Amino acid sequence: MVTQFFSLAPLTQTSILSFITLLLVLVGLMWMLWVKPMPKVAKSASLGILLVMVGGSSWVFYQSHNAEIALTDTELKLDIPFYKVQLARSEILVEQARIIDLKQEADLAPSFKTNGIGMPGFQLGWFSLKGKGRAFVAITDRSKLVLVPTTQGYNLLLSVPEGEKFLAQLQK
Repeated sequence: MVTQFFSLAPLTQTSILSFITLLLVLVGLMWMLWVKPMPKVAKSASLGILLVMVGGSSWVFYQSHNAEIALTDTELKLDIPFYKVQLARSEILVEQARIIDLKQEADLAPSFKTNGIGMPGFQLGWFSLKGKGRAFVAITDRSKLVLVPTTQGYNLLLSVPEGEKFLAQLQK
């Protein structure tokens, strides 16, 4: 089998607006700090931190369009902004992988972010699940997600537009 690539679902209008709002708020804070009289060191440090936040948020927004899943005979690789997850095929519980709708299976919904990004229409990173356990999530569309359980004690929850095709290739 050659490497098969699957892309994650594109950002929704809600997630695009969330990113734009976040960037505008950060730029607004930078402007307010720029005009506010304060000690030079404090101003420089604050502006530097905000500049890194604007850069990081912009990078995640840009790179989320290029996020992909690579499936080979031996492994599954997720190349997503800030995160790279790599699992051997033997670490995937293929028979339990399925397409889910979080409206129907609310116990699998991400609840508490342990290391990631959570904003309206976009969740990325490590989350605790409402029911039990934890998961690495890359969610832009909550209605059709692929659930991939692993032997490592966590699940993958991924927005994959070609979910059926992805599952078929995973189960080969």
